[in-house]
Amino acid sequence: MPDVLTLALVGVVPIGVAFVLLAGFRWSAARAMGVGWLLAAGIGLTYWSMEPTWLVASAVYGALQAVDIILIVFGAILLMNYLEGSGAIATIRWYFGQIEGDRRIQVLLIGLGFMTIIEGAAGFGTPGALAAPLFIGLGFPPLAAAVFGLYFNAPNPPFGAAGTPVIGGTGAVINPALSGSVSVSEFLSMVSAWTGVITGLTYVFWGLLGVFFLTYWFGSGDGERSIGAAMRSTLPIAPFALVLGVVTGGTQLVIAWFVGPALPDIAAGFVVLGIGLLLANNDILIPDDQWDFPEESTWSDTWLGGLDLDEVSRDQPKQEMSVLLAWTPYLLVALALLVTRWPDLTVAGVAVLDWIQSFSVGLDSILGTELGYTLQYLYLPGTMPFIPIAILTGFLHKMDTTQMGAAWRRSIQQIAPAALTLIIAVSMTQIMIQSQTNTADLLGMMEALSRALAMGAGGLLPLISPWIGAIGSFMTGSNTSSNILFSVLQYNAAETVGVSRVIAVSLQNVGGGLGNMVSVLNVAAICGVVGITGREGDLLRKAIIPMALFAVFAGLFGMLLTYVLVPGLF
Repeated sequence: MPDVLTLALVGVVPIGVAFVLLAGFRWSAARAMGVGWLLAAGIGLTYWSMEPTWLVASAVYGALQAVDIILIVFGAILLMNYLEGSGAIATIRWYFGQIEGDRRIQVLLIGLGFMTIIEGAAGFGTPGALAAPLFIGLGFPPLAAAVFGLYFNAPNPPFGAAGTPVIGGTGAVINPALSGSVSVSEFLSMVSAWTGVITGLTYVFWGLLGVFFLTYWFGSGDGERSIGAAMRSTLPIAPFALVLGVVTGGTQLVIAWFVGPALPDIAAGFVVLGIGLLLANNDILIPDDQWDFPEESTWSDTWLGGLDLDEVSRDQPKQEMSVLLAWTPYLLVALALLVTRWPDLTVAGVAVLDWIQSFSVGLDSILGTELGYTLQYLYLPGTMPFIPIAILTGFLHKMDTTQMGAAWRRSIQQIAPAALTLIIAVSMTQIMIQSQTNTADLLGMMEALSRALAMGAGGLLPLISPWIGAIGSFMTGSNTSSNILFSVLQYNAAETVGVSRVIAVSLQNVGGGLGNMVSVLNVAAICGVVGITGREGDLLRKAIIPMALFAVFAGLFGMLLTYVLVPGLF
């Protein structure tokens, strides 16, 4: 019988080939994952001797699990397109242009507030795509707009799109690994809680670190672009940045711990934006001297991304409705998620969460196997509340039928490639997981990979786990896809090593978020939005630094949790 290392080397082929095609040959995620799926199926049938019926059932089961994710993403995109079409996003951008002129304060309010809300409500690259043009409109150099469009979206993707990476990513694949030891919902609640601890603590210093990088990379004059000069420019804003960081991280942690993964980003973004605007408008903790970029005529070619100054878009959006009305759909989403996710909430003696989860459709058996699928359509954030609130937005914002129809068409066009990728990725992962049922009496592909990882990492697994998550999102551009690929791998490796499975999967989830900063797909997308396509290398050279710092911090803190603070955690 082949040893674990041999099985792992064969089992890694589908993921490894997909990685090479994505990162090396720049294939689309759907094409690369498609090749990975074919390899997983071929290896499963031949080397692992899976029964054809079981393999097909596993693939179908994965495709059905992807439906949950697709519905969430579609609902989030639909709401965003309604807001774009109604002028709400333009109004929000206009409002940010009217507030404090200090670039340090602008980057904190937009990065910690606006981008966190958008990630919580939409995810999948939307925050950077909206924030980067906003930064440019405020007068940021194109490279700075792209850098901070990625930077501030690192700690919040684990809870993006109403918790999709946890609910739809890890939740889509983790059940076989649990083996009934705890329920899927219990495990995901624990992952949400401990992810919130790690990202919440990160947020405490993330805003301040962002300001330091802003002043270090884009300070005035070559002589002032030094660590000392950056520190002098950062210290005056430190109290403001730390207060906002503590508020963001604290809110995210509390909501993740007590409510679940659907609401932490939206809640944290609104709270920090409200407090930040209150402080800024009343000159509380605001430095006397404003910090600004040097004169535009002195901007280097690198800062401009190869553009001439007259090519830099200075789109000035107009106020098309009241600011409160523009934000109302997001407030309604936050309220709906809070009411429907709050544990033990009862109305007229009925437990709201249990009642919502009781509405479901599904299959008890796929192709006569023990694999079954259930869709809880009122509990899924895409179908409730995103789609209903998107439709309500059309009436609140007085959109005509042409505008609403355009929002639906755009959403369908945008979801199509993502849907195909997700179906293929989840299906491939389920084939790899379910290959443990085979006539050759071999370890499954994912189990073999997990044991090999455990053998290589040993007790240092928590230190390595964030990097594995980052590799997944680097490959796919998605925290959700990274969790689909590697949650079971991390869980099984932690079980083999004898460390907390919850912490390992939480670190995987965190790593999937920070890897978004350097994902080939995300970097290329944001360069396209800003108009500096071809300068991806300049952006990557900057983004890799905070990404590495975050990964090291998360890994070290994971070791502390595992061996000192909560050594007996499941």
